[in-house]
Amino acid sequence: MKAIYFEETGDPQNVLLLKQFDKPVPQANQVIVKPLGSPINPSDFFFISGTYRVKPELPQIAGLEGAGIIESTGEGVDLPVGTLVSFFSRNAWAEYVALSKNDVLVLPNDFPVEKASQFALNPITAWGLLEWADLKTGEWLLITAGNSVVSKLIIQMAKMRGINVIATVRDDKNTATLISYGAHVVNVSKDDLIEYVQQVTNGQGAHVALDAVGGKTGSDVLKCLQPGGRLIIYSRLSPDPIQLYSADVLYKNISITGFGIRAYLESKTAEQKAGIIHSLVTIIGDLAFKMEVAASYPLDDYREAIRTAVETKKEGKVLFKF
Repeated sequence: MKAIYFEETGDPQNVLLLKQFDKPVPQANQVIVKPLGSPINPSDFFFISGTYRVKPELPQIAGLEGAGIIESTGEGVDLPVGTLVSFFSRNAWAEYVALSKNDVLVLPNDFPVEKASQFALNPITAWGLLEWADLKTGEWLLITAGNSVVSKLIIQMAKMRGINVIATVRDDKNTATLISYGAHVVNVSKDDLIEYVQQVTNGQGAHVALDAVGGKTGSDVLKCLQPGGRLIIYSRLSPDPIQLYSADVLYKNISITGFGIRAYLESKTAEQKAGIIHSLVTIIGDLAFKMEVAASYPLDDYREAIRTAVETKKEGKVLFKF
């Protein structure tokens, strides 16, 4: 089988290679999935560079998310062959993937493949972040990295709940789209974030902020929260640290929390996970719910796919299609 892999960590544009591997054989409690699609996510770049919390075992097949059809199963698996599943696990950028039965999310067989390919990471992250935000109708949510896929999912889900969203961006390429989804948008490369939030919220400030950036933006976000507000940090797109001033936290009784998708899922029972998946299938499966795809490539064109993911100005994910 073909697979994209790396023998050393580093820049994905420099270290990724393509070669033939032996097709995996299912062990006990495993399924073999033939992928239909796999997105190129920021976490993939962190993983390949060796800076992700999950470390590669070199040589390592790349890719951490995808969706496909169960082709075969090992002892102890009661999932039928032919089932459409989504997964968040290693070795996704290959023609076949061996997965624990506990790492697959069963989807309806008619679920759109492009949405299924992106189902296991960002939608569940967006759902979990909104759960942790625990906002009521009419309250204010501030999110950074507004152009990201997670942010676009959060904006759409928040609108369904009547939550007001302010999204920060650094360019205006997707501003019209974010506004159409229901967000107030501020370009922090041109406008003062703190001043904008005060103006839009009539001096209240945001109840909760979800930060994926850090650095100066994360520092400014702290100043945008109202008394008793909460900052939830879930990614680290900027290499710079947040500058935290004690007065900003102390005098407004602000709390700061970190959110990780694996720990979030591990805190859920099987019944709770099933409920989340059922809700997301209904929400995301709706034709009106948007999960854009910027471009799709076969594995053979992996260099162009990676280049596009790094440089694209289009909206949506870059996918490998099988």
